[in-house]
Amino acid sequence: LVYAGTMAELDVDRFFSRLQKLHSHFVKHNDAVWGSANCLSLNRGALDEDNLYLKSSILHQWIFGYELPDTTVLLTKDGDFYLLATKKKCEFIRDASKKIPKDSPIKKIHLLLRNKEDGNEENYNTLWKAGGLGSEDTKLGVILKEREHNISEDGILGPWERKLTEAQEAKEVTLVDIAAGLSFTMSVKDDDELDVMKRSSILSNKVMKHGYVKKMEDVIDSQDPITHDALASYIDEILENPSKIGLKVPSDDVQACYYPIVQSGGNYDLKPSAQSTDKNLSHDIILVSLGARFKNYCSNISRTFMVNPPQKVSETYELLAEMQEACLQVMKPGKPAKAVYKAAVNFLQARDESLVKCLPKNVGFATGLDFRDSSFVLSAKNSASIREGMVFCLSVGFQNVELSKADRASCSEKSAVKKLDKYSLVISDMVRITNDAPDILTKMTKDRDDVAYRIKDDDEAGDDEEESDDDAPEAPKGDAQLARKLANEQSARGTRTSSRLARDAAATQDSAEGAAQREKKQIELMTRRNLDRVKELARKNRNKKDGDAEDQAAELETYKRSRDYPDPHPNQVKVDMQSQCLFLPISGVPVPFHISTIKNVVMPEVEGATLLRINFYTAGIALGKEAPSNMIKLVQKYAPYASFIREMTFRSLDGHNLTTAFRQISELRRRARAKEVREQEEADLVEQDKLVRTRNERVPRLSDLTMRPVVSARKTQGSLEAHTNGLRFTSLRNEVVDIMYANIKYAIFQPCESEIMVLVHFHLKNPIMIGKTKRLDVQFFTEVIDASQAVDNARRSMYDPDEMDDEQRERQLRKKLNTAFRDFCKKVDAVAKKNGHHLEFDVPYRDLGFTGNPHKEMVTIMPTLNCLVNLTETPFFVVDLDEVDHVHFERVTYMSKAFDIVLVNKDFNKPPWRVDMIPNEDKDSIQEWLTDMEITYTEGPMNLNWKQIINTVKDDDRFYMNTEEDELTEKEAGWEFLRMFGREDEDDNDDDEDDSEFGSDKNEEEEEEEEELAVDIVDGVQLGTGARITCLEAWCCSSVEKDDGSGAEDERKELDEESTKKETTRNEKEKKHHRSDKHSHTGKVTIEDDALKRARELVASAKKIQTRKERKKKKQKRSR
Repeated sequence: LVYAGTMAELDVDRFFSRLQKLHSHFVKHNDAVWGSANCLSLNRGALDEDNLYLKSSILHQWIFGYELPDTTVLLTKDGDFYLLATKKKCEFIRDASKKIPKDSPIKKIHLLLRNKEDGNEENYNTLWKAGGLGSEDTKLGVILKEREHNISEDGILGPWERKLTEAQEAKEVTLVDIAAGLSFTMSVKDDDELDVMKRSSILSNKVMKHGYVKKMEDVIDSQDPITHDALASYIDEILENPSKIGLKVPSDDVQACYYPIVQSGGNYDLKPSAQSTDKNLSHDIILVSLGARFKNYCSNISRTFMVNPPQKVSETYELLAEMQEACLQVMKPGKPAKAVYKAAVNFLQARDESLVKCLPKNVGFATGLDFRDSSFVLSAKNSASIREGMVFCLSVGFQNVELSKADRASCSEKSAVKKLDKYSLVISDMVRITNDAPDILTKMTKDRDDVAYRIKDDDEAGDDEEESDDDAPEAPKGDAQLARKLANEQSARGTRTSSRLARDAAATQDSAEGAAQREKKQIELMTRRNLDRVKELARKNRNKKDGDAEDQAAELETYKRSRDYPDPHPNQVKVDMQSQCLFLPISGVPVPFHISTIKNVVMPEVEGATLLRINFYTAGIALGKEAPSNMIKLVQKYAPYASFIREMTFRSLDGHNLTTAFRQISELRRRARAKEVREQEEADLVEQDKLVRTRNERVPRLSDLTMRPVVSARKTQGSLEAHTNGLRFTSLRNEVVDIMYANIKYAIFQPCESEIMVLVHFHLKNPIMIGKTKRLDVQFFTEVIDASQAVDNARRSMYDPDEMDDEQRERQLRKKLNTAFRDFCKKVDAVAKKNGHHLEFDVPYRDLGFTGNPHKEMVTIMPTLNCLVNLTETPFFVVDLDEVDHVHFERVTYMSKAFDIVLVNKDFNKPPWRVDMIPNEDKDSIQEWLTDMEITYTEGPMNLNWKQIINTVKDDDRFYMNTEEDELTEKEAGWEFLRMFGREDEDDNDDDEDDSEFGSDKNEEEEEEEEELAVDIVDGVQLGTGARITCLEAWCCSSVEKDDGSGAEDERKELDEESTKKETTRNEKEKKHHRSDKHSHTGKVTIEDDALKRARELVASAKKIQTRKERKKKKQKRSR
C-alpha cells in the first residue's frame, strides 16, 4: 500500500480507539440503530472519485486513516475482526493485529489473504462461519445503498456481495441497513477530529474573507462583468491552492467540499445541491456558499452580501441574524434536532409570521468526514438527540421573499435592486456543540453593517437621494436615512473607501472588533493570572525555609592552629599560594588574611620608597560585582557588631619584597576569582545520563553540520546522530557533544525560506557544559548560500544565464536541505517515541513574525508553540513563554513609529527580556497572539526603570493581591497599575458630577497653565488613575530637582502651598492607606512627598478639564 511515494503507516492507537467505539455502540444500541444485526459487513468497493461521500469510504478513513478499496471487513458481536484483502493491505493491518490492548472488546484480528486459485471460496466460507450465516433469523448489517454498485464488480468484493444476494433470496440470511448506526457512531468527534474540524473551518473562513470578498469588491468597484460560474471557479482554485491568499497549507491536505455556489439577480436556490449559473453577477443581493475539506474533514460557510439594499431587505437580514441566535440557544446536548427548527419557527411567529413560509425544509445538518449526514438533519421531524462533540453546519435562510415596488421605490434607477421582485438571504456557520454555549468555528462577521455596500454613482446629483418619482408610490421613510447612516459610519470608522464602495468589512472587523475583544479578554485574563500567581508564590514560600538553611555563610579557616603557619620573615609581606592566605606584619607580628577578604591591591608611585596599599571588603561601602559571594554573606553577618579593617599601607625602601607580594596577591586573586566563577557555572549543572548508542539498527544521521556555540575557538563542523536515549554530535576533530532526549525542553526545526541556513535548535531543561561554558541552547545548521560572496566590478543582468542558473541551483538546494532536515526530525521523533521519550519538533510561525532589536541588531523574531525566538543570529534569542509573567509595551504613542516590548520573567531574580524598535503596524498582531497564548499585556507611553520596578515588586508580598495589608483597602492587583485604561477611570465621571461651567473659581489663565502642565501629558497618554500618578511621579520629581530658576521656584512654592491646604482636608484613613513612605507597594518609582502631591493635583485637575471638554462637546452636538 503506497501513498505519495512512501509506505502508508497505520496509527495503531487511533485504530483501536475508533474500532472499540464502533463495536461498543454496535453492541449497546443494537436494536435502536443497527437493525438488530448479529454482525457487520463493512465492505469498500472500488475507488469512485465522482462520489467522495460514500459511507464505506468515510468509515475506512475514520478507522484506518486511508481507504482500502476492494476489501471485505466483518465485525462480530464477540469482537472478532476479519479482513479479506490483498497482501499489501493485510501487511498494513498486521502490526495492529499484534498489539491488541488487554482490556479491548476486540479479541482477535483475522487477516485473510486473497486467493486467486479458488476464487476466494475458502475465505468466503470462513467469513460465512464467522458471521453465523445460514438462517433467515441471522441478520447481517450492510450498507444497502452501495450494494447495487458492489455486486457488479469483480475482484474480492463482487463475488461476496453476489453470494449474499443469493443467500438472501434463499432465506439463508437477512440483510439490514446499518448506515444510521455508522452515522451515530461517527457523529461525536474526538479531540483530534475536533482540532481538524476547527482548522477546516478556519480555512473556509479565510477563503471567504480574503479570497471571495476581496475579489467581489474589486469586481463591483471596477464594474467589470463576470459570470457566477467564473467567480465560483476563482474560489475553487483558491480552495485547491490556498497559497494564492498567503495560506501555507499542504496541497495534499486541502480540496473543496463542493463546487462553490454564487447567486444573484433574483434567481436563488438555498439547497446544498445548487449550481452557479453562466449569468453575469448582478450587483444586488449576492449569495455565496463555499466549503473546504481539510484532511478529509468538511466545513461550510455561507454569507449574503447586499449592494444598495432597501430598508425592507436590511430589516429582513437583521431578523435572519437574530433567528440564527435563537437557533444557537437551543443547540445544547440532550436537545432533539427538531428543536432547532422549531426554535426558528417560533421566533418568526413572534416577529414576522409571513416569513415562516420562506423557511427551507431544514436549517442545517451534522458534518465531518461526511459533508451532510442525513441522520442528523436539523428538520422539523428529526428526533435524533444532539450530543456534546458534534459539529453542525447551521444554515438559516429565507427563500424567495417578496419585494414590492413600494419597498424598492427609494432605490436609484441605476441600482440592480430596482429590478428585483423577490430575493433570498442565507447565513451558514460551523457550530461545535459543548456543555456550555455552542462554539462558532467560522468567525467571519455577519453583521449588517459589514456585509452591506453602498455604491456611489459619480453622475448622481447631490440631492437625488431625497427626490422621488411622482408616478411611483410613496417610498417608505428611512431608506435615505439608512443609506446616509451607512456612509457616515464608514467615514467615522476611517476604513478604506474607493470611488464606489462605502464599506470594507474585513478592515473594520480587524480593527474595531479585534481590539474590543482583546481588551475584554485581557481584563479577565489579568484577574485569573493574578490568582494563579498568588497560589504559585504561596507554594514557593512554604519551601523557602529549607533553602534558607542551606544558604549560610561559610567561615574562613585556612590554618587550624598558629603553629601551622609557615615561617615568615619579620616585618615582611608574605603570600602562601597553597593556602590562599596573605601574612601582613602588624606591629611586627604576622597576621594571616584570606585572599577572599581583599578587595584590591595597588602600588602608588612615590619617590624614594615603595608603597603597597591593600583594601579590604568592609561594611558600609559598595562591595562591587567581583566580590566573592561568601564574603558578601560574611560582611552582612558581622556588620551589626564587628569592626572592619578598611585599608592597610606598607612602605619599604627596598621594593623587591613588596613588588613580589603585589604580583603574587594579584595572581592569587585571579585564581580565586576564576575558581569561584567555575564553581558558580557548575553549581546548577544536573548530571546527565550516559548516551546509549543504538546497535544493529540504522541510525538517523545528518552530516556536514555546523554547531553553535562552538566547542573550541574555531568553527565546529561534524555530524549529528540519533541514538536510543539521546543525540550525539561528533566534530571533525573528534569532539563529542551529547544531548539527552530527557533534557530537551523544546526542539525547533526552522526550514530555509528567506534565511541563508536551515537549522534544528534545542532549548534544554538543564544547561550542559560545552567547552568551558555552560549552555542552555544548542543549534545545528547548514548554510544554503555563503553569508558573503566575492563579486567583481562587472555588472550582471537579471537575464544573465549564469545568474539564472545560480538562482535555480539555490532553489533546488534549499528544497533538498529542507527535505533532509524535515525527514531527520521525523526520524528522531520516531526513535524517541519508540524508546519512551516525548520529543516533538516545532516550526516557527512566519506569518506572526516581526522585526525588532533584542540585542544589538535588527532581526526577525518569530513565535513557536512554546517560545518566542530568533535563531539565525547570535546570541540566540529564546524566550520560554511558560516563564513569562507579563508583557509591557513601551513608547506606545501617536507620534512614534516604533515601540518596545518588555517580557517580565516570573523569576524576579532574572532580568526581563527586551525587544526594541518594533514597527507600529505589528502591534495589533502581537497583542492578538499574546491574548491567544493567554499572556497578559499592558502598554504605556514611556520607557520605565525596570530594575527599580522589579526590586520593588520582589519585596512586595501582596503584589498580586487586590488589597493592602489591612485586607480592606483596595489597590491595583499585579501589573494592572501599568494599564493605560485603568479600572478607576470608569468611575471618574461620577466624582465630578457636581462641577459646573459657572461654578469654577479658577480663571481661564489658570486652566491654561494646568493644561500645559498636565493635559498635554495625561490626555495624550490616556492612562488610568494609578498609572497616571506612577508615570507623573518620575516626571515631577525630576522637574523639582532640576528647577533652579526663581520663577520656577515661586511656582513650586505656590503649588506646594495649595497642595498643603488640600492635604489637610483629607480623611485620616485615606492618609494612612495612601503612600506614607517613599516607596510604593505596587511597584511605583521612589519619589519625594512634594512631587507626589504635585502629581496627584495635576492628575485631578487634568481629569476635571477633560470632563468639562466632554460636556461642551455633548452640548454642541445637541445644539446642532
